[in-house]
Amino acid sequence: MSYTVLKTIHLGCAFITYVLFFIRGFWLITNSRPLSLPGMVVIPHVVDSILLLSAIGLVVLTNQYPGEQTWLNAKLIALVVYILLGTSAFRLCHKRTAKLVTWLMAQLVFLYIVFVALTRTIYPI
Repeated sequence: MSYTVLKTIHLGCAFITYVLFFIRGFWLITNSRPLSLPGMVVIPHVVDSILLLSAIGLVVLTNQYPGEQTWLNAKLIALVVYILLGTSAFRLCHKRTAKLVTWLMAQLVFLYIVFVALTRTIYPI
């Protein structure tokens, strides 16, 4: 698979992941029923799996490995933080305020991941 195709898949999945996370978070905060639909449980996992596989493909294709690239290390660490915050918002937090705060924090971390990916630097201005 070519670099352009893999990167397009990766960027598309990143966009879809964010949109789904935003929508699911909005439903979570507003106690909307669509959050419990079977598709809203499965689809994000499928998209996230494709996102991860395309990321691994890009790493291998470009020979830019996390241990060697500071910006990739930052993305991986931020990804773990994003996953933990998302898990907290959707599963661990029981109060609406805590859900909202962790959901918003996860979005900030996601934006940091995008910043690092675009600039290949770990320091925001």
